[in-house]
Amino acid sequence: MVDKANVYPKSGNNPTISNSDSSKSNLGVCFSGGGSRALTCAWGQMLGLSTLNLIEKARYISSVSGGTWASSIYTYLPDKITDDDLLGAYYPPENLSLIDGTGKLNLNNLHQYSLGQAPAGLGIDELVKWGGLFLIENVFEQSNYKWLWAFLVSQFILECYGLRAEGKHSWSSSKYFSLSLNYSTDHFPEGAPSTDDLFFVRSGRPFLIMNNNIMENYDSNVVQLPNQVTPVSGGAQGQTPDATIIGGGSVESYGYSSTRVHCQRSFVWSILRKWWASLRSTHPTTRQNTNDIVDITLSQPYSLIDIVSTSSAFFAETIANLIKTEVSDPEKKKELISQIEAQLKPEHKETLLAKAKEDFLDTLDIGEDIVEIIGRYLENIVIKDLSFLDKIIPTYNYWPVGKVIQNQETRFTDGGTLENTGILGLLAQTDTGTNNQALISLVVFDNTETPLEKKDSQIIAAGQAAPLFGIDFDTKTGTYQPFTEAQKDPANQDFKATSLITVFNNTEDSSGNTPFGNLVKGLYAASCGASSGEQPDDSKVNTEAAFYELSLTTVHNPLANVTAGRSVKMIYIQNAKMMHWQNEIVDEQLKNEIAEGQEESADPFKAFKDFPYYNTLFKIGLEAKESNALSQMWAWAISDDSSPLKNQLQTFIENAAS
Repeated sequence: MVDKANVYPKSGNNPTISNSDSSKSNLGVCFSGGGSRALTCAWGQMLGLSTLNLIEKARYISSVSGGTWASSIYTYLPDKITDDDLLGAYYPPENLSLIDGTGKLNLNNLHQYSLGQAPAGLGIDELVKWGGLFLIENVFEQSNYKWLWAFLVSQFILECYGLRAEGKHSWSSSKYFSLSLNYSTDHFPEGAPSTDDLFFVRSGRPFLIMNNNIMENYDSNVVQLPNQVTPVSGGAQGQTPDATIIGGGSVESYGYSSTRVHCQRSFVWSILRKWWASLRSTHPTTRQNTNDIVDITLSQPYSLIDIVSTSSAFFAETIANLIKTEVSDPEKKKELISQIEAQLKPEHKETLLAKAKEDFLDTLDIGEDIVEIIGRYLENIVIKDLSFLDKIIPTYNYWPVGKVIQNQETRFTDGGTLENTGILGLLAQTDTGTNNQALISLVVFDNTETPLEKKDSQIIAAGQAAPLFGIDFDTKTGTYQPFTEAQKDPANQDFKATSLITVFNNTEDSSGNTPFGNLVKGLYAASCGASSGEQPDDSKVNTEAAFYELSLTTVHNPLANVTAGRSVKMIYIQNAKMMHWQNEIVDEQLKNEIAEGQEESADPFKAFKDFPYYNTLFKIGLEAKESNALSQMWAWAISDDSSPLKNQLQTFIENAAS
């Protein structure tokens, strides 16, 4: 069956601008990547903004990886779940506790629909067990291994909030997603999915931009092309340096990863559509679609599972390596196999028993010992199969809007492996390609795991933003310099993919200062509690929230298709310790546990380990008290009168360009 979908060439109507709420200020909020830490920070940041009634003022949200976990759930939250269920309420630090009490928030408790439920279920042991089960269930169809992380995302991140809608397979959904019922009714062409098969954005939410990347192998290097998916459309706007991949625009979101059907009559149809559009001006109908329409076939819904999992695809290889580690340890392997066997359905066991007689002829005593058979297959998969890690990379059919029809199975990477703040995707999606673009204001939450500190007089801050200024930043030493020509050359052994995402002018001013240098110093000064222009006291670092406001101008970036000369106002806010908040905690047990977690320890799973810089891998699973504490710290930073960030952020948002 041939279906149809709208396409949006970059030279035409911008679907993000035209379908977002133009009555709102031209304001975007960015939530960076960083797994469960990023989700939990974003939870607190959303709570703080909601407490001040500020989040609804944003026109856009742009997110990466763990930030996408939070923002996708927030954006598509079903009506049966309230914002109070999802975000909870802000409690001052003196009212935080580890036990119940009048007027207290017991951090050990989570509402069943709290955003904290996602990291609470993401323990490494659970991910390894269910990941191992997935590998065994698909051992005879290993082309399905590319869905490993999609399966885990569907089960552990989206299911709790009713956003999974399990489809034909355990990793797929029965539902696509779009903007609204009115939008789909008015804009979808004939031959589009039924509105019953769609998740819609919750009313009043900002327009969501979710980020991942398309991979291109270039000799021994990998070039990544920024790709965005929104409630309306998905696609890459720019092109790779050698023009092998020319994104050129986007396709209706349900048509992403579809198969493009070649139509010999495309020229005739384009003439007919233009003729029909000319008639519409005098004979209007209820359907408002005048976009280019293409023929496609849909094999399975491109769902929230797909974009949320590819935005955080870093974890696919991570989980695969953890499974490999367990299988390499005899005791852990035995326990893992036992857990997998307990979850296997009878039909899978029967298939394994039947196939084992063919596959393991060399082992005469294997008999019908299902545990032994599972172990043998698991070992073959993760240890002996040298191509295993390649098999779990997410791949989708991709056809660029900007080229002749070209269906190609294409690999996708975690959005954060190229640009982890969400800034680049937001600029790309709101770019009109003109020289007189409207100023845009950005609130950027960099929810990093890199501590904000000073080493040997070098400040370590804003490392994730550095490439956007053309800067190669060393997060271990705080030293930095512009990317070299060798680093920007995909054919050179010194190539760095992040060298291609420069989007802000970083020219020195008359005093020899650069915008990026000012950002680094400004974040540090704010963390020390220093006022504007005041020399920071190093002994007070990590006292207050780290933030800095600056004005920027874009430079041309062909990789993301960003036009030069656009004015951007930004308030950049970085995850860091806030001892002002921490010292206000009166529950001694809670206060001590956080402090002990911040001390040096060889145990990566220790409660509050490295708070608030929870490790992206080892702290992918968070206890309720760990996630509650981090979210409440951020809600305090944004909405409490005693936080210096509150007034500046509130003023910035309320004065955002309209």
